[in-house]
Amino acid sequence: MNVRLSGSNIEFTRYIPLLQAAAEAVGVNGWYFDRSDLHEYSNIIDAERYVRLQKDRSGPVHARDGPLASMGHLLENDRSGFRSITQNDTDPHGNSLPGYYHTATLGPERVRELFPDHDFPREVKHYYAREALSQPDSHPLAHPKVGVSYQTSKWDRKLGWDDLESLTDQLDETLHSVLADAGIPVRSGNVGDGQGGTGPYKPDLYFDGVDMERPDDHLYGLDLTQIRHDQQSVVVRHLADGLSPVEWESLETLVTDGGEVSPKQIAKDHDRHEDSVRRALNRIDELVEREYGRVSLRSSFISELVHESVKEAREATRRAVETGAKALNAAERGLDEKTSAFIAWAAKHDIDVDSANDARMKIRMGKVEGEIKDRIEQGLELWKDAGRDPGHFIDALVTFQKEGRSGSICQFATPVWEIR
Repeated sequence: MNVRLSGSNIEFTRYIPLLQAAAEAVGVNGWYFDRSDLHEYSNIIDAERYVRLQKDRSGPVHARDGPLASMGHLLENDRSGFRSITQNDTDPHGNSLPGYYHTATLGPERVRELFPDHDFPREVKHYYAREALSQPDSHPLAHPKVGVSYQTSKWDRKLGWDDLESLTDQLDETLHSVLADAGIPVRSGNVGDGQGGTGPYKPDLYFDGVDMERPDDHLYGLDLTQIRHDQQSVVVRHLADGLSPVEWESLETLVTDGGEVSPKQIAKDHDRHEDSVRRALNRIDELVEREYGRVSLRSSFISELVHESVKEAREATRRAVETGAKALNAAERGLDEKTSAFIAWAAKHDIDVDSANDARMKIRMGKVEGEIKDRIEQGLELWKDAGRDPGHFIDALVTFQKEGRSGSICQFATPVWEIR
C-alpha cells in the first residue's frame, strides 16, 4: 500500500500515529503503518523547522552582510552548480518590505563546509506572509519566519524514516546557528509580548515562542568571517608572490567574461598557447575551479577581490604610463628637473592639482590608502624643491576618500594645514 502524507505545522513524529488513526477510522488496520513495518523505500521529501521573529529584530538575518547572504556569497562557486541566492524585498502587491523573501540554498558539499558532520542539502530562508503589511503589529502574520528546509531535489540520495531524528537535529542546529550568527539569542526567556516584553520571538498558533531546551554544543559557530579571511588570504598571497602575465590575463578574463570560459578561449583572447594557459591555471588552482574543460573563480567573494586587483593593476599601469608621459612632456617644454619631479609625483598617485594664480589651489587625491599626512608632506617637499611658494600649497584645499570601518567610502575636504 502506497501512501503520500502532506501536512504543515505538525511535529514530525506525529505523522505515523495520525496516519494510523486515519486508517482505523476507515476500517483499515493501523498496524499496516506501524513504524517498524514501513517499507525500505519509504522516504521523506520535504521538511522545515522555523521560528517566528519580531519584525524589528529579524533584520540582521537578511542583511546584506548577514548569515543568509554570506552563506551563498562565500561558499558557492562563482558560476557553476545550482547556486541559489534570493533577495526579494518587494511583496506580491508591489510594496517595499525588506526581507520579504530571502533564501540561501546549499548542496551537501557546501553544507559540510559549515557543518562538518551534516550531509543533506537545505535552504535557509527569511520570509513574510503575502499579506504581512495589511496585518496589525499584534498579529503573528505581520512578523517574519526564519526557517530551514530539506531540499530533496538537490542530491541523488534519500532520507528514510529512520533518518527522522538526524533530520530534525540538523535542521534545528542550522536554524539556531544562523540565529546566533545574526546576534539573536537562542534562549531568550521572554517572547516580546505583554507587559515589558523584549524578547526577539513572536508566538503564533503553532510556535509558542519559548526556546527549546537544547544543549549548548548543538550550536555551530558558522565562522563565515574565517572563511572570508581564508579566501582573502589566498588572493593576497598569490598577488604578493607576483603573478605572471598569463596568470593576470586568465584572471582578467574570468572576472570580465560574464560566464564560464575554457582555457582554449583564454588562450585565444590573449594570443597565448593553450598549454601556457593551462600551466598558469595550475599555478593559481586555489583561486579557480576547473571541471570538464571549463574554468571559473571559486567564489563570488574571490571574484570581487580579484576584480578589484585587476582594476587596480590597470590603474597602476595607466598611472605609470601617464607619469612617464608627463615627465617627458615637462622635459620637452623645458621645465626644470625639480618641477618635473613634482609633476611625476602627482601623476604617480593619481593626484589632480589645480594651481591657477587667481584661485585657491585645489588638490584632488581620490581614494587614499594609509596615512594621507605622509603623502601631503612628500608633495610639499617636491613643491618647495620646484621653487614654488610653500604657503600656496599649505593653504590648498585637499579632497580625498578614505575607507571607513564598515567598508564604506567617506569623502573628505580639508585644508593642507589641518592635515599637517
